[in-house]
Amino acid sequence: MSDSAQMLPLGDRAGAGSEGSGGEKHPYTMKISRLTIDKLGIKLYDRVSAVLAELISNAYDADAEKVDISLPWGVFLYDPKLPTASSQLEIVIKDDGHGMTRAEMNAHYLTVGADRRTRPGGGDVSRERKRPVMGRKGIGKLAPFGICKTVEIISAGGPQTEHGYAISHIILHLPDMLTDTDRDYNPAPGQLDGTWSRDRGTTVKLRDFSRKRVPAKEDLDRQLSARFGLERKDWKVEVTNSANRHESFVLGHLKVDLMTNTRIDLENRPVPYNGGFLAVKGYVAYSAKPYKDEYMAGVRIYSRGKFVAQTREFGIGAGFTGEFKLRSYIVGELHAEWLDKDEDLIRSDRQDIIWSSDLGEALSAWGKKLVKELAKRSDEVARQEKTRVFMKKSGLPEKLMKSAPGDPVYREAVTEAAELLVKDVDPDSLDNPEQVARIANLAESLAPHRSLLEALREVSKTTETTVDAVMDLFKKARIAEMYSLGQVAAERLEVVAKLESLIDDRQTLERPLQELIEQAPWILAPEWTPLGMNESLKRVRASFESWYHKNTGIRLITTAIDTKAKEPDFVLLHDSGILWIVEIKRMDHHLKDDEYLNALGYLEALTKFLDSNPELGNQFPIRRLTFVVDHADKLNFGNQSSLNSDPRISRRTWHELLDATKRSHKDFLARVDSTRYEWDAAALAPAPASQVGAQRRSPEEEGRLI
Repeated sequence: MSDSAQMLPLGDRAGAGSEGSGGEKHPYTMKISRLTIDKLGIKLYDRVSAVLAELISNAYDADAEKVDISLPWGVFLYDPKLPTASSQLEIVIKDDGHGMTRAEMNAHYLTVGADRRTRPGGGDVSRERKRPVMGRKGIGKLAPFGICKTVEIISAGGPQTEHGYAISHIILHLPDMLTDTDRDYNPAPGQLDGTWSRDRGTTVKLRDFSRKRVPAKEDLDRQLSARFGLERKDWKVEVTNSANRHESFVLGHLKVDLMTNTRIDLENRPVPYNGGFLAVKGYVAYSAKPYKDEYMAGVRIYSRGKFVAQTREFGIGAGFTGEFKLRSYIVGELHAEWLDKDEDLIRSDRQDIIWSSDLGEALSAWGKKLVKELAKRSDEVARQEKTRVFMKKSGLPEKLMKSAPGDPVYREAVTEAAELLVKDVDPDSLDNPEQVARIANLAESLAPHRSLLEALREVSKTTETTVDAVMDLFKKARIAEMYSLGQVAAERLEVVAKLESLIDDRQTLERPLQELIEQAPWILAPEWTPLGMNESLKRVRASFESWYHKNTGIRLITTAIDTKAKEPDFVLLHDSGILWIVEIKRMDHHLKDDEYLNALGYLEALTKFLDSNPELGNQFPIRRLTFVVDHADKLNFGNQSSLNSDPRISRRTWHELLDATKRSHKDFLARVDSTRYEWDAAALAPAPASQVGAQRRSPEEEGRLI
């Protein structure tokens, strides 16, 4: 419709309204209860985008090809601090549809609640273009009152005459409509009423707003696009910022970023119903990232091109595979024309359908199967995509090739650990460089825990086993242990209780004590590595046993509990340069001279072996021997003197060992709490070697642990 109109009187006042109190005729009459206005206008439509959607759909049903909307973006329509400026704001919706005559204005627009699809002549489709009409209940015209108090309608329609198209112009005021009276409401005619326009169409102007906010451009575009699921060559909606006419956008299809290979097209998946099938179109998929915007998340359901419902899971219960991810990532659009055809299954506010109906239950059952399939299909795809994004942003593959070029086992383990850590993270967190760095550091720390056994097996197959390589792996394993402290703490509590019960039973023999320590060597010293029970050092043991037999004629086995020729019960290593021999005896045992001399001879032999093999010996310049035995009073004077004066040799009773174990376990639990705190504080990267060394005990302090 043209902005200008000729002020010419109408010859035919068809459809004149009711008679006023003075006997005059009102040209326009609205028959509606005040309660209906409140419930179906003010209460149902309280968002700007929802109001615009109703007015756009009215233009579509009026066969409009072009709709122009002008409103200010990103502002509150009413500011109590600036009432004058607020009073000048206006929203204008203008279309080039077939418009309305005065009679049509009274019969259709001002008659609220009339189902247009029951009109004579086929109201189910539009008048000229035969579009399936979106409107049905006849209440969308009240939507503007959800955000404003004044609505002005200027419509030019009817047959074209030599003057043009007849204009019907009315102004509706909400306060007058809500007056407590039984009288019909008579909108005031506007100044253009009864004039002519060169062009046909309808213009709706909204003023006197409530405190409602117009979204910013991107949000407004998204919210409006989500409400329509149609694209036609003869249909265009342009939205312009009234505060800056250079800013505008054309309403299009809602753009959702989909995760690769997750889309399921619905055209060949009809809904079973009463022995037949109901056609649907559209798709469901996983989004590339979880959408928190309500307009983007979930499956939008359309009928006749207009939004009617939104769901994330079609009412499915909990407990299916991929449930959490699906509720966070599922997106899609579903077109079901039958939802708004014969039976009216759409709620009055067009925000949901009546799921309890027969058709609603059929759609729900079909949808539940669909989302289970999507969840199952998409789980692996989502994991792969997050892994790809993480690897790209962290640069982990390149870092591993640089730091461990000759260690494919370690690189593979780090990669696997990273994949497991990324598997359940929120993809949005991968946009945070600090979080990506934390995951990478944690993967590098955890990986040795998984790869240690395989790496040691590879080491054991080589002809030359260096302690450097072994100790490097142990160092990595010890770092990895920090991240398993929670489980380890529970296991250690159980071991401490068992050790205490064995000590309380004064009849306990040596074997159960040996077995417990073999199971939990940390009883002797929490941070030391047991040589006697670690398969990775079998070549070191084998070399020493061969050397010992050659030099003494005695064939010994360093690990078997039941072998009489076995010498010390345990040999432990520490990367600070200590080799520690531990000899244990049963409860209440009195250490004998021959037992003392045998263990001392083993220390001397092992010392000689290490001195004869500098490659090994230089790694362990400090060698110690500790007896865990309750009594030493049976030793002769010379051996007692040696035990008390030789700095390499010490003795602890079982109760002293238990006390030390409890104290170290207390420290261990404190370490658990500290590590958890470091985790929460994002300090997951292993400390530099200089810092680690600074926190350790000195070799002399370590030697006095037992």
